[in-house]
Amino acid sequence: MLKFSVRFFFHNRKRTYQAIMTLTLGLVIYIATTLLVKGYSSNISGMAEIIEPSDLLLISEDGKSLSQSKINLEVLDFLQEYSIQTPIVEVILPQLYIPITIKGETGLQINTHLRLLNISLFEEFQQHHYSSPLGDMNADELIIGQQTAYLISAGVGSIIEIQIEDLYVNNSYFYSAAENFSIVNIIESGHEYDLELLGSITTLPLPIEVPYFSFIELRISDKRQMDTIISDIENQYGNLNVMNEKQTQNFIQYATEDVVKTLTLLEIMFFTLMLVSITYSIYTLVRESEEEIFTLRSIGATKKQIIFLFMLQSLFIGFIAGLLSLIVGYLSVSGIVGIVTATLNLPFIPLSINLGLIGIIFLFSLTLSLVSGIYPSIKASQIRVIKEDL
Repeated sequence: MLKFSVRFFFHNRKRTYQAIMTLTLGLVIYIATTLLVKGYSSNISGMAEIIEPSDLLLISEDGKSLSQSKINLEVLDFLQEYSIQTPIVEVILPQLYIPITIKGETGLQINTHLRLLNISLFEEFQQHHYSSPLGDMNADELIIGQQTAYLISAGVGSIIEIQIEDLYVNNSYFYSAAENFSIVNIIESGHEYDLELLGSITTLPLPIEVPYFSFIELRISDKRQMDTIISDIENQYGNLNVMNEKQTQNFIQYATEDVVKTLTLLEIMFFTLMLVSITYSIYTLVRESEEEIFTLRSIGATKKQIIFLFMLQSLFIGFIAGLLSLIVGYLSVSGIVGIVTATLNLPFIPLSINLGLIGIIFLFSLTLSLVSGIYPSIKASQIRVIKEDL
């Protein structure tokens, strides 16, 4: 069967090459985007590393995300006393992070978080940009992130409904609520705030007293003492994670993840189109090889052997396409980047193919080709030798 599979592979070169080129093109696009995004991210991350270290510390429960973290109130008391003894600890900003569902005036609902904090300390902690001058906030007012405002069409003055479901209070009590609030401002700086709502923890008290903070931020005036302060806090509370907020690097990470997600969506759509195209190419190859299939069936080939024959051919297509895409993709992207950077005097972008990317390429290639060959292979096995052949 292997011999017949090779003969079939070269029997109709046009269809075979069409399937290989279609799959190779899609994989080359995937390789190019992956190499460029990773290379560009590596460049920016490298530049970010030489920026002056941040003077901010983030304290959360060890092993938990910010929305899951629960820090006992006594930690805040310790930090306030510690700041008195250690004057370089300037600002202590406790925050409560609540998962919520927002319903805007258009009726669209999105899941996000409400960040409750002391707004005046928030601005003292770090300056931010808003669409309107920042003023005092009333109990029914919130600040919305610009991306969230866009998603639900909620500008300044809009009324939104916030649904809080099962907010943990203690082992026997969870709090749920659905209330309306008005938007008084839009925060336009800080990628991490784009998809959030900000509320004043002093003027927007919950009907219940939550016995914890989600996380606490500190600002340190003498960054040389950063490691000492981190060690002091972790030695006092072993269940806390204290990390330096590298905001530039965090922004790069978030921005890169967003780009990768968008590209992944586009690639999934493209691979879907390729799947249809390759399936059509192999199916056409089957229809144009009916005489050969008839001959094989006449000399005793079973339906399973015919299916195996075309599935093996699909495997050949996937392997060759994967190999070609790695060679063509890397060489073409490297060449284009080299010419463009040299011509336009742009920063060099490092491009490297690792074993992980090679594995993904062959996984995609072989999987797509095999899936594409299923239907044509079954149709090939159903070609009758005589009318009575079922």
